[in-house]
Amino acid sequence: MQGQWLGEFNDEFSGTVRLELEERDGRSVGNAYVFYAQKDNLPGLMFRVDIGLVPPFETEVTTTYLHSDGGIMTLEARDSAEASLAERFGKLPIPAKLQVELDFQGDDVVVRYTTIDGQGDVITLIKSSLETPSELVGRADLTTWAQFREWAVDRRPRNFIFRGQKKPYKLSTTFHRTWRKNLQLWILDDVRMLYSAMSEQISYPLQLGNMEHNAAFWSLLQHHGYPTPLLDWTFSPFVAAYFAFANVKPEDPASPRIYIFDQAKWNERYGKIGFTADPSPPQLIVLESQRFGNPRAAPQQALATVSNVADIESFIRAKEIQDGQEYLTTCELPATEAPRILRELELMGITYGSLFPGLDGIARDLENRLFRPQTLPA
Repeated sequence: MQGQWLGEFNDEFSGTVRLELEERDGRSVGNAYVFYAQKDNLPGLMFRVDIGLVPPFETEVTTTYLHSDGGIMTLEARDSAEASLAERFGKLPIPAKLQVELDFQGDDVVVRYTTIDGQGDVITLIKSSLETPSELVGRADLTTWAQFREWAVDRRPRNFIFRGQKKPYKLSTTFHRTWRKNLQLWILDDVRMLYSAMSEQISYPLQLGNMEHNAAFWSLLQHHGYPTPLLDWTFSPFVAAYFAFANVKPEDPASPRIYIFDQAKWNERYGKIGFTADPSPPQLIVLESQRFGNPRAAPQQALATVSNVADIESFIRAKEIQDGQEYLTTCELPATEAPRILRELELMGITYGSLFPGLDGIARDLENRLFRPQTLPA
């Protein structure tokens, strides 16, 4: 029993529930989060979950108060919140403890909870699955390289961000592609351990208590291959095209995919909020972090999104349905166009060597130039 499960409730109050579990030392442990809609003006809640690996999956959980936009409340802030809630409702509506039973039904989990006075409810949470195929289909107006190139140059720079993938996998961070799902544990343990181990190798001062520095350190970890909750993007549609088609052969059956994310529209709806860490509501934040120690960031026109949601594609799709907007689309081009696309990108100055400065980049560029099949006329 490990993974991430999401659900919603719409009764007297509305909001989201997120459950994250990992199997460790013969137990399934993690956290559950409850965040209410802004209109309800209620604090978020976090519950530590610790259950065995055989039924019954029952446990008593203690309530931790969170700020409505994320972050654990101090004792002073909690006292203030409880006083405000007691005045508003005539009593404290949030119990200090809950009895919880988890019923795993296939990929989903039914959560039953009761308070000390016998009140309770049931909610079904759906597992965030990265194994199911992407539901996105390529745009009908962008089926050739010429169409995509013309569309791209007609867009206002930086309104859209792009990501190239050789295969149409769902969007997910390197952290969420692993067996681990407890992001708070990653933040509290992994980041501090890594910072302690790497601090002597970092030639510039970083303070993890500073959120901008925290974001920069996460980006540094991503740059050096450690799993993080970051997903790489680029402002350049042509850099994204390179990452989609590099090493693709014309006979490959899969169509490379270029994701197109309307960050201007997304930020207009959800606000261009700063970098935050878990525990927080389900979210996707566009992050332009400081580029400490990453010489590739500038030539790649790189940026990232940070998310606490495993299945980013489904999360965005749910927001599209909710808002009546379109945020995420894809361009899927046939692999047969790869030689011409890569040749045009080379003429633009977009090669492995330009995107990955250094000896490796030089060697790869020369390999591509001297060993590439001559499929186009000289």
